[in-house]
Formats: sequence, structure tokens, C-alpha cells
Amino acid sequence: MKITAMEEYGLRCLLRVAEQGEGEAIAAPEIAEQEGLSLSYTQKIMRVLSKGDLVDSRRGVQGGYVLTRDAEEITVGDAIRVLGGIFEVEEICERHTGELEECANRCNCGIRPVWAHISRFVVETLDGISLEVLMNDDTAVARHLQNSFPAGDRALSAASS
Repeated sequence: MKITAMEEYGLRCLLRVAEQGEGEAIAAPEIAEQEGLSLSYTQKIMRVLSKGDLVDSRRGVQGGYVLTRDAEEITVGDAIRVLGGIFEVEEICERHTGELEECANRCNCGIRPVWAHISRFVVETLDGISLEVLMNDDTAVARHLQNSFPAGDRALSAASS
């Protein structure tokens, strides 16, 4: 799985908004400074998050960005979808057809179930992690992942053996 800069920085910017108090806005220049990003790139990311209905922008002296929903209701999966990620199996197969219009193995493909299995696991994992969880320290997030997705720990242990 490839994580783009837009997805990584977008999620980090979204977390900055989530960390604000109830109804308290944070301005793009402040997000940019805290994340070490240019203001123009931060504004671009915030526009994408706004169009994706994850943040609202407020004008004025107390202006900035606020979440559209509570942090426990917005998942990493929601953010990644808005920021351009998460490929479905069909998209993977459609992108790799060689010189043909369709994949030569579309009717009987042993690879397709592998991509489908991995895709389901990734989507379930990303959809199972809320912004509220990510606002904890890395130990608490790791504990949440271990408790929520124990199969992932087994896969990681097997891969490192």
C-alpha cells in the first residue's frame, strides 16, 4: 500500500483540527506552522477536506477550521477516501491490463482473491480507527490496533520471523 503525501499530511492536518476544543477553530497558518508545511499546501489540503465534508471553515477573527462531526465519528478511512486513497480490487485489475482492454485473467484469476482479501483487511482497519483514537499516544493507538485487529499482529509477527 502506498501512502501519498496528500494522505499523510491531510490526516495530520485533520488531527490538528480534531485536537481543538469543542467548537474551537484553528486557522490554516497555525496548522501549517505546527506541521512544517507551506501555507499554500496546507490551504489546498484544507480545501480537499472541506469539499469532502470532514471540516468546515469559519470566517472572521475567531475563524479557521472545525470538524463537521465528532472526532469519534470520523475514521482514517473517511479521511483517506477524501484525500484520494483506497483502491478497490476492480480498480487494481483495470489498471493492469497490459496491452489489452481487459485483464487476460479476468474470468479465472488466482491473484484477484489475494487483492480482495488484502483490500478488505485494509479498509476494515482504516474504517476501525477514529480520529479520537489517533489523538492518543502511540502506545494507546498500538493497543487499540492490537485489540481491534489481532489478525494484523499475527501477520506482522509471521512476516518478521
